[in-house]
Amino acid sequence: MIARYLARLRSIAHVRALSWLGYEGSRDVHLDAGARILRPAGVSLGTGVRLCRGVKLESGTMGLGTFGRIVLGERVFVGERSTIVSFASVTIGALTMLGHGVSVLDFNHGTALGEPMATQPGTTAPVVIGADCWLGAGVIVLPGVTVGDGTVVGAGSVVTRDLPERVIAAGVPARVLRARMPR
Repeated sequence: MIARYLARLRSIAHVRALSWLGYEGSRDVHLDAGARILRPAGVSLGTGVRLCRGVKLESGTMGLGTFGRIVLGERVFVGERSTIVSFASVTIGALTMLGHGVSVLDFNHGTALGEPMATQPGTTAPVVIGADCWLGAGVIVLPGVTVGDGTVVGAGSVVTRDLPERVIAAGVPARVLRARMPR
């Protein structure tokens, strides 16, 4: 019980420190030890968000003068060692759960022949993950993808294109397996 209280105090202190760096989201969030927010001015967390150990949220720039934006709705859960990196925009709806080791990226690197990989320009495209979704452990979401509300993505899947609302999808690349059935 004391350990839980101390963890909560540490989380509150962490959020206060982030606000000094430009963070403007809810202060009623829980950040486990080792959760990192790089460039907090580009991140907005809704009430009740939980970032587990080793989670990294990064709002960066590709030298274009603009920074990425990460917006997590109310009560979003992000599992251990997950990464969300934005150079454009990543939005995750309320009540969505990301399992351990999930990666959400809104950028990619050029692959043209005849030019070194390190000097090729990057590309960006916004990512939107709807409300009440569940992305299983190890899911990778690539740039330009929209995952509809209430969709479940199976562990280890790679989401390369849009998924509709209220379906179960899995695979590499992820494809719709069936509709979610009401209880």
